[in-house]
Amino acid sequence: MQAWMRIGQPLEPVINDYERIFDAWEDGGVRGFVFGRTLFADSQGQFTIPAFASNPQVYRDRGLVPNERQAQTDSTKEKLLHTMLDNAKKRGWTIFIFAPGSGATGAKPLSLEEDPYGAISTATMWAEVFSAFPQVDGGIMDGWTESAYELVKHHGNAVFADISDATKKTASIRGYDPVKLERGMQHLRQRFQSFTSSQVRYYGHHGVLSEMNLFDINEDAVYWLRWRRKDSIETGEAFRRELDKLPRQLLLGNSPRSAVFSGMTALDFSSWDKIVDILLVKHYFWHRGFDGMYGTVARWISQVHEWNPDLSEQECFTIVKAWLGIDLPEVQSLADMDLGFPPAFFGETVKLETERALAAVSCPEKVVPWVDTGRMPHGGDPMTSGDLSRILKASKEVGLKRFLFHNHAHLTSAEWCVISRLCGTVWDEAPNGYWPPATPKPSSY
Repeated sequence: MQAWMRIGQPLEPVINDYERIFDAWEDGGVRGFVFGRTLFADSQGQFTIPAFASNPQVYRDRGLVPNERQAQTDSTKEKLLHTMLDNAKKRGWTIFIFAPGSGATGAKPLSLEEDPYGAISTATMWAEVFSAFPQVDGGIMDGWTESAYELVKHHGNAVFADISDATKKTASIRGYDPVKLERGMQHLRQRFQSFTSSQVRYYGHHGVLSEMNLFDINEDAVYWLRWRRKDSIETGEAFRRELDKLPRQLLLGNSPRSAVFSGMTALDFSSWDKIVDILLVKHYFWHRGFDGMYGTVARWISQVHEWNPDLSEQECFTIVKAWLGIDLPEVQSLADMDLGFPPAFFGETVKLETERALAAVSCPEKVVPWVDTGRMPHGGDPMTSGDLSRILKASKEVGLKRFLFHNHAHLTSAEWCVISRLCGTVWDEAPNGYWPPATPKPSSY
């Protein structure tokens, strides 16, 4: 199995010691990395300094009016970043930029009629960024075009939130009926707040026809659900067309939630196989925090119960199973989710999530899951290095070829031992050599 590493922010600790870090990574089986956002830290520790010089001519060449970028790059750091990237390319590594629009000059947006999916503006930002980084192979969008997946507002999204006026306007220009969309969303929101115990017991999670009755799926609800999926695909297709017009062929990646949430996020892996070059599915399983599978499921169950207090907790589990299609091994209550992950979770859930992602794409190398174990920056309950090992081994057993660790700033010694043992030569733990940043060196205590 091949490892990639995410260099998050700040970039400086890696670019200031890249040779020693890269040597260790290479020994441990790392063959690529993702860096960015493309911003350096300022004197206050805030990420405000662009990592590349402005190139407004790129926008003028495509008929756009460029912004006036106020912040200037740090030439010393910029030069060192390029030296690091040159070193990585000599090693034959694959390099991606995370969120390539960060640090870009940008331009006055075109009207929705001229650029209904924002594809021209976004592709032009990519043209500016990648003209500055010839060593880089492509860019990664994060959860791009995903619809909300949290039942109520959490980390900035909510499934049944009122549709904004701006979204209605965009939907109308793209050919959809905003009144019907809102009506469909409101119908489902009302249903989620009015379940009865007898409905849950009768319809339950007993197949699509019964489940359609449980959720009272009507024509408006179907219209809303289909819009979410179709609009995602059309946005991706529009950008891909514009991206392919650039002078240099760039690889495109998108980072969706795990397969079990793809129906809710409306990001169809199979359709996106035709749009992207890599699909960075989030193998995020922790409890609490954000983006973790346990945490998301627990919040759904708690919210359904709050909306429907006459239901039992088990009946709320039934509703969530029916809607999301998820059944966590050995989890019968919310209390069970505080006990960690049983072996069956890795042998069943992790394998199934990996198998589904692989089944959706044209070749296994297109699936490169983000792998992390909670903590920061996601704020989840920490998972162990043993859990990391079980995630990777279960994924490998069903055909996964490579993964991306998120991220180096939070890598522990135990996790690096797991990764290097699986992918390359196990780390030697030399006190004066490379040391994963989230574990203090022995000399520090």
